[in-house]
Amino acid sequence: MRRGPDFDNLRRTLLREGPPGPVPLIELFADPGMVQAVLSEPLSWASVIQGSGLDTLVRFCLEAGYDYVWSWTGLNFPRANFQVAADTAGAENWSGGARIWQDESTGPIQSLADFEAYPWPKPDHISYRALEYLASAVPEGMKISVNVGGIFENASWLMGLERFSYALFDQPDLISALFQRVGDLTATAVSNALSIDGTGMCFLGDDLGYASGTVVSPEVLREHVFPQYRRLTQIAHRAGKPILLHSCGNLERVMDEIAGLGFAAKHSFEDKIMPVEEVHRRWGDRVAVLGGVDMDLLTRGSEREVRRRARQILEVCAARGTGYCLGTGNSAANYLPVENYLAMLDEGRRWNREHFSGA
Repeated sequence: MRRGPDFDNLRRTLLREGPPGPVPLIELFADPGMVQAVLSEPLSWASVIQGSGLDTLVRFCLEAGYDYVWSWTGLNFPRANFQVAADTAGAENWSGGARIWQDESTGPIQSLADFEAYPWPKPDHISYRALEYLASAVPEGMKISVNVGGIFENASWLMGLERFSYALFDQPDLISALFQRVGDLTATAVSNALSIDGTGMCFLGDDLGYASGTVVSPEVLREHVFPQYRRLTQIAHRAGKPILLHSCGNLERVMDEIAGLGFAAKHSFEDKIMPVEEVHRRWGDRVAVLGGVDMDLLTRGSEREVRRRARQILEVCAARGTGYCLGTGNSAANYLPVENYLAMLDEGRRWNREHFSGA
């Protein structure tokens, strides 16, 4: 038996408030391939983007035991710098089994002239139709998580990371203009999305690092990225709704600063960088800690190993009954064996039954 959605409990957990309650489940999102594997019904990114797959997402979140359904605004920065390769996962996300990669060598903006000519989204044309539909479709106790693209990611993708890196030194005015425009549009999207009654929180996805450090220097993040983060967290605080940061990579050098920017929680952890228990020990008194069941283990480990690892994490991070949510170290990707993903969820339910009567 699964408990019904209880976003109030999730919100208390994210804000590290009492009373202690069941440990919620959390993910940035689940790939369509994972949704298909769990529900045994077709779903694609195209159907989600077009809106026809939204009811399927709600059913998946209810079945899996989440207190929210993830969705997106219509904010999009048009570009074509992608590379396509075959997806070797058993459950496909895109029709035809394609996997799309970011081309980091170039992008549509290479100069201030390109910046001025670029077809920037118009703030009053950003669509919120998916959120508005879901607000009327989610059951009692469930809210919407508004997933928003990142400040650093969008700014660097518009140039391609390689050209962007050179421009940090060669074209500082262009870099400043990029971050400001991306920040302005993202702030508009977040503000409008959080004004919709059915939205409960915002999840900002912005990968800042790789295995041994940040992609760019901490000084660049402090100058261009963190001020925009502060702006977004202030918008969320005024709306009375938590804002969470998903960011991959080794952020140890800037984690103290990130913990002070106003995010309720930090997501995306990898055992080879820093196990989630250590993150919880060092920063868990300042931000909630989310997920952390390593993607490599979930992909290549046995169900028994997944259960053991989930239990180890819960024993440490969930001891206070607040400030931690169980989930993967990144997302419910289509290449994860479905039995391992479901074992992780089930171990969370077992933990809650053992520690919270009726959970």
